Amino acid sequence: MMRKYYPLLFVFTILITIPNILFAQEEIEDSVKYTSIIPNHTELKSIYSNIVNDEYYLYIKLPKDYNETDIRYPVIYLLDGDIAFTMAWSTVRYLQYGGQVPDVIIVGIGYGSLLSSDEENMRDRDYTISKLPGSDVSGGAENFINSLKTEIIPFIDSLYRTNPSERILNGYSLGGLITLYTFLTEGDLFSGYIAGSPYLPLDKNDLLRLMSLPTEQLKNSKAKLFISYGELEDKELYADPINEFIENLGKNGFKKSQIYKKVFEGGTHFTCPSEAMVYGLKFLFE
Repeated sequence: MMRKYYPLLFVFTILITIPNILFAQEEIEDSVKYTSIIPNHTELKSIYSNIVNDEYYLYIKLPKDYNETDIRYPVIYLLDGDIAFTMAWSTVRYLQYGGQVPDVIIVGIGYGSLLSSDEENMRDRDYTISKLPGSDVSGGAENFINSLKTEIIPFIDSLYRTNPSERILNGYSLGGLITLYTFLTEGDLFSGYIAGSPYLPLDKNDLLRLMSLPTEQLKNSKAKLFISYGELEDKELYADPINEFIENLGKNGFKKSQIYKKVFEGGTHFTCPSEAMVYGLKFLFE
């Protein structure tokens, strides 16, 4: 009977093929040119905050005709700017195609992780009101808001043609929490607030207390608030405290026309950031 040598033939075929594969791969790598891409009309600034004692990276997108006009533009400030900046740029562009958002300046406030994965994200420090379990640096919301108000916004206003009457703050999760806190404590610092899936369980009572004793500035505020969450998000962590927050806003004299709530059907915590931004911007620019 004839013996079969298929296994040996298979090994031999692989051995003579590998050099050809490696040679082809080298040819492909030699033919492809890699380069860093700098998006049009974007700038990167950094600012050291004496209040927070840390440096912030500001990712800035200007309208394409910025240098050909003397217009003062609305500004969208993004919390979690390292991840939200590129999403916002694309989102705004689509909405502009539909005529739903005007030319704007976009400012992402970040920590540098868009530039290097070695940079540490300090959102637990900056976006929290009370201490988070297991986090020694948390609870710095007051400092961050003061830095935003007295350092970051004046810095941007000094460099660019901004319209102070059209200024939006966008935040998600913990960023949504500090967005609501800013809305209650600073009123018209921003003309519009987008709070996507704000994480409220630890600080809900403090927020309710703030809105029950509103200052004259807050009572007369014309700022608009968009607030949202996903249908499939944890009910006790998101839906219940958010709905209680909105209900108490109404009880304390906030106009319904200034507040818009949206629940995203089938939405989870990680599918809703872009939806919150889209529908939030649509509401604020209507």
